[in-house]
Amino acid sequence: MIRYGFSTIGCPNYDVPQVVALARSHGFKGVEIRFLRGTVDLTSLAEFSPAGLADTRKRFQDAGIEVVGINTGVRMVSLDPAVRQQQRTTAKANLDIALGLGARYLRVFGGPVPAEQDRERSLDAIAEGLGEIADLTYAAGVHSLIETHDAFCRADSILDLYKRGASRNLGVLWDTLHSYRHGETGEETWAKLNDQIKLVHVKDANTATPEKFDFALTGEGTVPVGSFLDLLERENFDGFVNFEWEKGWHPEIADPEIAIPHFARFIASRGG
Repeated sequence: MIRYGFSTIGCPNYDVPQVVALARSHGFKGVEIRFLRGTVDLTSLAEFSPAGLADTRKRFQDAGIEVVGINTGVRMVSLDPAVRQQQRTTAKANLDIALGLGARYLRVFGGPVPAEQDRERSLDAIAEGLGEIADLTYAAGVHSLIETHDAFCRADSILDLYKRGASRNLGVLWDTLHSYRHGETGEETWAKLNDQIKLVHVKDANTATPEKFDFALTGEGTVPVGSFLDLLERENFDGFVNFEWEKGWHPEIADPEIAIPHFARFIASRGG
């Protein structure tokens, strides 16, 4: 059964009570935490400190809102041991937050492959590093997910990481916009990755090409958001499909009070 939610990247300056109120008032079942109170450094916030986590978790639980995942920017593309260790440390710190909130998932990235690095060594480093993090978090009860993003928008690029030895404990967060704008149909992505897809992001755009993309209110752009949802329904996807409105990175786009309720109405119009 599909359940719907949103990422707090869409309401980057909200605090926990505001996030809870927005979710409840529009019938969402869950949220992913990326931004809160203007920052992505969740470890810097009292709400996610060891002393504050229990109260934060209770606020979401009392409202019937699941914290689905913690969305990090962790990448393991660097070949520098010091940078890789810093990324592991960041992953562990966010794992503690995920555990404290009862979140199922920790989002990570493959990242773009730097032109100055040997591509084969870089891909091996990504597979090894993300696999290591995935095994660590899985053992603790949290599933690390690589998002279809950057150099890993298409299914084959994700499958290549598994061929290079990445742990199968590394699941996939399917960002439908990024696979679509790189020329892959939903059916193609699903056929290759369905057993690893644990979470789905949707968003609309007017321009969606490999070179660039923008943002449009759901159903008003050119991305076939409805067809992705139809596919997931046909395949009996049992998980969250979350709206990712990148207001945190693009302050010029519509405010959360417009875009997130609009998405809720789009879902309701489908009978969701």
